[in-house]
Amino acid sequence: MLNTLLFRLTVLYTLTFTLLAIISFSVFYYRIYAVTMERLDEELLAKTKIYSEYLTDIGLSGITERLVEEAKWEHSWEEFYRIIDFKGNVLYASDMPSWDSVHKIGIFRELEGDQINHVFQTATLLETDAKARVISAVIGPHTILQIGETLEEADEYLEIFRDLLLILTVLLIMISALMGWLLAKRALIDMEEVTQTAEGISDGSYSRRVEIEGRFKETKRLGIAFNRMLDRIQVGLRSMQEINDNIAHDLRSPLARIRGIAEMTLMNEKSIDEYKEMAVNTIEECDSLIDMVNTMLELTETEAGMKNTADEAFDIVAVISQACEIFRPVADQKDIDIASNLPVTLPFHGSRKKMQRIVTNILENAIKYTPRHGKVAVSARVEKGIIQISFNDNGVGISAEDLPHIFKRFYRCDRSRPQGGIGLGLCLVKAYTESMNGLISVTSIINEGSTFTLSLKQPHFSF
Repeated sequence: MLNTLLFRLTVLYTLTFTLLAIISFSVFYYRIYAVTMERLDEELLAKTKIYSEYLTDIGLSGITERLVEEAKWEHSWEEFYRIIDFKGNVLYASDMPSWDSVHKIGIFRELEGDQINHVFQTATLLETDAKARVISAVIGPHTILQIGETLEEADEYLEIFRDLLLILTVLLIMISALMGWLLAKRALIDMEEVTQTAEGISDGSYSRRVEIEGRFKETKRLGIAFNRMLDRIQVGLRSMQEINDNIAHDLRSPLARIRGIAEMTLMNEKSIDEYKEMAVNTIEECDSLIDMVNTMLELTETEAGMKNTADEAFDIVAVISQACEIFRPVADQKDIDIASNLPVTLPFHGSRKKMQRIVTNILENAIKYTPRHGKVAVSARVEKGIIQISFNDNGVGISAEDLPHIFKRFYRCDRSRPQGGIGLGLCLVKAYTESMNGLISVTSIINEGSTFTLSLKQPHFSF
């Protein structure tokens, strides 16, 4: 339980809320305390002003008589009065057993100036150790009145307030713990669904996906990433299944030919040259099978995003020119003219190996399906930050029925593509192009030719 995210989030919510509550209550408490002391000081100051007026009206003896009368009705330990002169002589003092700690000497220097006529101090009563608030104020010529009042009533009020805050704090801790648990539980519901989906997939439910509608933004992003990962995994699994199906279908003929060659050779007595020829044919068929298997595996890994070659900066024009030179001897044998209309340079950032494979596959197809004395043209341009590379031929073309399927695995056109092939070249071209965030399109007319166009985003740099 201690290692669960639910427990830790609950504790975090509780501690955070409790800390904020304690800080808020403390500020509120000390604000109440300050207001209480301010009002008590205002009451004491108001009393000194009243006695200052009394001093003018009835004199010192009249004030003394009034204070004596009031002392009969007041508890001596709750309030006291003392009148002194600037020399420290006591002119009047109420009952002082508990108030002796209230000094009368230290205030004279402060009250003798013209800047101030009253001073507040907080004293501790001797017998009860209670706190008291005392004001010393000038009420007449060379006359100082000291009034003290215990803080017992204020302390009782503040103590009640402290107890109330303590109870509220305990309740808030309990409530915050409950709310923290509910919030953490709600936040982890989405995580639990992701876990259940993963468990279902591990049990074979590869079509399951995480529901992302109505989720929190963070959980929604997690769900989108998780579903995208599942899509890629499913694509890889589907591709592997297709490979198995294709192997079962397309490898039977080469294997049958190899077996037929071997059987025919064994059934008849052959010369050493005929056995050598059989070995050569067997090797050629095996090489064809190996190339087919390797191409299918490479195609599957590329489509599933499991094979990412290192990206680098290179010049597309150099790659195209090199490919044209490689295929020029093959084109010359069929009297096919390879023309190019290329800029000086086209900087690109991606996989040079994939780009070489794309260009060579398209050029090989163009030359293969262009009749003698034909023409293959390669051009490139940049339009609105997009590199457009076109491969045009005037060959046999592709029918409208076959055009949507030419990028599928092992698809071979019956009419417009009569020559041999394993049917993986264009599929690999499409996978490589999309792995570099590009697009490939084709237009074609029967007996007039075809045009393959690569669209790639131009990088923000140059050589």
